[in-house]
Parts: sequence; structure tokens; C-alpha cells
Amino acid sequence: MRDPLSQLNFNAIPIEQKTLAAASITTSYALVGSVFSSPPVMVIIVSTLDTAVQFSWDGVKDAFPILANSAIILDLKSDGAPLPAVAYGPYVKEIGNPTTGTLYIGGFTV
Repeated sequence: MRDPLSQLNFNAIPIEQKTLAAASITTSYALVGSVFSSPPVMVIIVSTLDTAVQFSWDGVKDAFPILANSAIILDLKSDGAPLPAVAYGPYVKEIGNPTTGTLYIGGFTV
């Protein structure tokens, strides 16, 4: 791990947007796009879905709900502990039964 001052010398690199439409969300976890190819330092989640969905980092354990028509910004760098890219990705499954909308996930890596 780099010391905090050396981290200031790195530029943020945008993560390619990942999407999942309401029709693709079921009672089993579905990967939104692909697993992260680099450790994310910020993750931005925007839901235009008409109901809440359950989020998971690994497709097994529930992490938190994403409410209908909401946005979440996760600043992982502020604690100096980005997620390891090789094991984590954005997964979602039904809480309700979304019929319209899309889930968008983006962010930044270094």
C-alpha cells in the first residue's frame, strides 16, 4: 500500500459504465457488466428502477439495498482501502420486482 502523500500523485481513471436493465434482474444475483478490472476508489450507482434491489460485492453476500430512483456514491479512497479488483464486482438481485428502468454503475480507479 502506498503512503497517503504518494497517492496524491496518481490520476483518477474513469471506470467504463456498467448497466443492467430491469428485465434482467431476478431473484438470483446478476453481475452488472463485469467484475472490476482495477481496484475502484470511487463507485457511483444510479438507479432508475421502479423498485429497490439488493446489492452485493461478490454475488453471494448481501451488502446494501439500492432504492428505486436513487443514487449512491461510495468513496473508497477516503479510507485508503480500495476494493481488490480480482474478487469483486457489482451484483444485484430483486427485493421487489423491477419492471422498468436501468441500474447504472460507474466510478474511478487509479
